[in-house]
Amino acid sequence: MSKLNYYETLYLTRPDLTDDELNKVQGRLKESIVSHEGEIYKSDKWAERDLAYRISNYSKGVYYILVYKALPSVVAEIEKNLKFLNTEVLRFMTVKIEETSALKHKSVSETQADQGGI
Repeated sequence: MSKLNYYETLYLTRPDLTDDELNKVQGRLKESIVSHEGEIYKSDKWAERDLAYRISNYSKGVYYILVYKALPSVVAEIEKNLKFLNTEVLRFMTVKIEETSALKHKSVSETQADQGGI
């Protein structure tokens, strides 16, 4: 049995993405993680920024960050889905992170959820 690892995926989407298109991208990523015994610690919109160079005729993009724990095979699955969604996702990168960093993201998101419930 493989050990669960911690990962962070940063992906850049078109700035004109509709809510339905964004939900499709995020749904695909969530399905991939869950199917690989995973758990999402953080899934947030990071920032909308000007790009250093044009990508597919876009000079701006929206960055999203995803922090999760899953089996090692999840990386190939996520990258396959992001490549398939190349009209919505302009660029992406996945890195393996330390457990302490992932748990820090989890505790921050839990704290924010607790404050939202007050």
